[in-house]
This record gives sequence, structure tokens and C-alpha cells, in this order.
Amino acid sequence: MDSPSVYTYTDFRQFLADWQVWKQTQDPAFSRSEFSRRLGLPRTRSFLNDVLRGKTVTPAFVERFEQVMGLPREDARFFRALVGFNQASTPADREMHYEQLVRLNRTPQSNLDAASWDYYRDWHHAALRCALDAIDWDGENPARLARRLTPRFTPGQIRASFQLLKEMGMIARRPDGIWKPVQRILTSGAPARDERIRQHQLDCLALARDALLSDLPEGARDTSAAFLAISGEAETMLRRRLAHFRAEVRSIVHKDTEPATRMVHLGIQLFPMLQETSP
Repeated sequence: MDSPSVYTYTDFRQFLADWQVWKQTQDPAFSRSEFSRRLGLPRTRSFLNDVLRGKTVTPAFVERFEQVMGLPREDARFFRALVGFNQASTPADREMHYEQLVRLNRTPQSNLDAASWDYYRDWHHAALRCALDAIDWDGENPARLARRLTPRFTPGQIRASFQLLKEMGMIARRPDGIWKPVQRILTSGAPARDERIRQHQLDCLALARDALLSDLPEGARDTSAAFLAISGEAETMLRRRLAHFRAEVRSIVHKDTEPATRMVHLGIQLFPMLQETSP
């Protein structure tokens, strides 16, 4: 059984967890507490468990992890960039570490393949793909198309997104020269914890914030927000209803036989705001 390859991960914590499990198959004494001991800590499982649950890892401990795991130089550089990416507190930091990950990645078939990352890293790509379903465009005069979009795209952004969509095969030219999406509905198929999807959702939340602050015409926005105190059973029911609603949205779009003339942004968020108490 080979050791886990750090290049196939987008979450350094999952890599640490899998590496420790693998190491213990090679050396039964290498428990989580032994891992902590070799990091220079008391023989306890709590530190590694805390890291796996989200505790911030300092640069000094990143180096200790690299040494204990005996990571080769290039693997260690990727691991360091992955830690920085996962712990980045600003979009600029995430972008910087993302660029490092793509540059250092040595496993093209991993979750960090450039095309997939490039699509989700910039919301303009998904927005243009959708807009082309509602607008007939022949690929010429990107400035004219940019003026029709809100928030406004630059001609350069139109060209960059258009090129990526063509390269990924997400759009195709009709016989009349008009570019249209190959599929009307596109879902990621990736879990919400996937860093690509998380970054895309962060961008979409920023779009929603900007829409609230914009001067859209009266009635153009339909927004709401609420804090809810509910039982666990009620939360389960809400989550099931939201899943059903998402499926219904996809069905409505799929069954829409009329030509698309509008593009809207729909966002849904539900997250816990109370820590669960210990039994």
C-alpha cells in the first residue's frame, strides 16, 4: 500500500488524517498520540485531533509536520502551499496560494486540474456561459455584449471567459454563427467542502451583497434573510425541502421550452449558528 500523495488533496487536514492511518498500517505504534509526540508535544491525541477539526497550524508546525512525515522537498512545498490555501483569510491570499498549487501540482488528474479550477475560480466564466443562453452573440464585439451584463463586464473579461468556455467545450457555435451553451444546466458534482466550489460560492455571496447595494429598479430584487430557532427535526425537514427546491429549480429550467431572455442569480444559504453542547 503506497503512502497518500499530497498532490491529490485539496484539504491538508484530510491528507494528514489519511497519512497517519497509512503510517499506522506500516508501523502499528504510530498512533495519533505518537504523531503528536514526534511533533515535539506531550503524548496526546488532542493536538492532531484539534488540527483535523480546524485548529490553525502555524508555519513552525507546518515545518514540523513536513519533517515528521519525511516529505520530499517538492512535496513539502506543495503541502506548505496547501496549508496556506486552506487557512487563507482573504480572497487575495487564497488566489496567491492557489497559483502556487497549480504551479507545483505534479498530478494532472487530481482535483487541482487547471481547467476545472479556472472555471470556478472566477464567477465571470459561469455567468457568461449562462448569459449566452439568453443572448444571441456571434463572438464579435465583446464591448457591446459587456454593456448588457450586470454587474458590468469588461471586454477583456468577456474575451477571457469566452476563450475558457470554448477550450472546455462548454459552448459551441451553431450553424448560424451564434454561440450557445452545450448544456442548459450545469452542476459541479463536487461536495460543498471542495475548495473550488467554496471559492465560487464566496464569489456568489459577494455578488448578492453588491446587488443589495446597487440601484436596481424597484421589484428587480427578491431577497430575504431570517434567524430561526428550531428543533433538530425541523432543521432536517428544512434541509430536505431545500434539496427538493433545488431539484425543482433544475426541473423548471430543463423543461422551459421558451427561448431564454433573462438571466438571474439565485442563492440559498443555511448554516448553524449555535455550537452543540456536550452530553
